[in-house]
Order: sequence, then C-alpha cells, then structure tokens
Amino acid sequence: MTRDQLMESLLHLPHPWPRPETDCNLPTDNGHGDLEGWIKGPTNNEWHYAWIGAHERRIVITREQWEEALLAHVQHLERPVCDAVPTTSADEVDPSDWNGPPFLPPVGCVCEASYCEEWRKCEVIALFKQPAGMVAAFIVDCGNGVMSLDAYGDDCFRPIRSERETAIEDMKQITKAAADAHKRELHGALSEEYLLGALYDAGHRKVKS
Repeated sequence: MTRDQLMESLLHLPHPWPRPETDCNLPTDNGHGDLEGWIKGPTNNEWHYAWIGAHERRIVITREQWEEALLAHVQHLERPVCDAVPTTSADEVDPSDWNGPPFLPPVGCVCEASYCEEWRKCEVIALFKQPAGMVAAFIVDCGNGVMSLDAYGDDCFRPIRSERETAIEDMKQITKAAADAHKRELHGALSEEYLLGALYDAGHRKVKS
C-alpha cells in the first residue's frame, strides 16, 4: 500500500470527513492482513484515516490532506468520483434562480449548507449521480476548505438569507433564550417588556454614535 493508493480509496467517500464527535470504525483487518480505519490524532481530537501494515508501518491521512486532494481531483476530473455519472445540475436549474427546497442546488450555486450544526455560506463546485440517477454527493467550497456532503435530503441546503431574514432569525433566538432564562430565574408571567429589553440589550434598535 502506498500513500497515493490510500488517498485514491478515500476520494471515493460519498460523505463528509467525520466530525470529532462521530463514532467511527477503528482500524480493523482489511482482508489483506493489514489494519485500516479511523484513529484520533495524537495532538488534536480530529479523525485521521490510517493504514497499518507489517512491522507497524503506517500511512496516516488528515482531513486537510484529503480536502486538498479532493479539490485537485474535482478540478482535473477525468473520471467521476465513485464511478458516478457527473452532471452539471441537479435539476437543470440556473444557479442564480435556485430558490431552495424541494429542489437540490445546481453546480455554481452560492447558498448555505448545514454542517456541524451551523449554516455556512458555500459554493457548490461539483455534484455526482449514481448510475441509477440519484445524486450521491456534493462537493462544496466554504471559503476555508472543500467538503464532500451527502445528498441526504433537501434540508441541508438553503438560499443565502437576506439581512431581514438574518435579523429575524437572530431575534427569534434571542427571545427564545430570554424566555428560557425567565422560566429558570423569575416567577410570574413573561412580559412583553422583558422580551423587548432582551432584544435591546442584544443591540437591536440601539442608536449608533
């Protein structure tokens, strides 16, 4: 086994690199007398992929190395990932016209992707369909690295939020947190003044000097 061979096998992953809290299969016998699987990094909590051969010879690949190779693979694609059928659009929709579910975002679409329980602005740079025609995976660029995302549902992508929508979302979170705090700390009915005060304290409607 060489590093290039191991990396080539990892480029077929139809899912994101596992998160630190994700359960993974630890290195096990791969049927060739070697151990292969996931290990936690010695200096951080990130998953690494490892091949362990005779005399403890190891090849370890990090997420950063995988993302770099994946981006190069997409940019110079001569054959599709996972022997999938490449496509330029999930639904033949112009990227600038995509307005969210139930349709999947096409290549070139700038949108938001749900990753690690937060929404990140990203650009869809490639997607792949299995021979049966189902979209298998998205390759997205979030500005700080390339990720592969499962096409597990239409709720993992959404259009970029407007300033108004973002403000409403923020205010919903603030008022929910205020209501929860009121239940824990105070007695009596939740007043409108209490909620509006929480919004003001968070910076909404404050006069800027």
